[in-house]
Amino acid sequence: MFEKDLVRLKGLRCEVTGMFYQALKKRERAGDLVVVTIDEYLTSQVCSKCSTRTLEKVSHVVGFSVLACTACHTL
Repeated sequence: MFEKDLVRLKGLRCEVTGMFYQALKKRERAGDLVVVTIDEYLTSQVCSKCSTRTLEKVSHVVGFSVLACTACHTL
């Protein structure tokens, strides 16, 4: 979604994404914050602690999509 001027949300034109990213980068240049771009590929399947692809849905939690790593046992 980064570096795109036009994003379609449910058929409506939305040009806010590019403007929002530019505003964040401007605040970063001013020293107010740090902007980190993250590749979205496999972010919901890879454990953030051990970087393995061993996430599975927790069965005892109803109504929520809670994932646990089978390698390091992190929620």
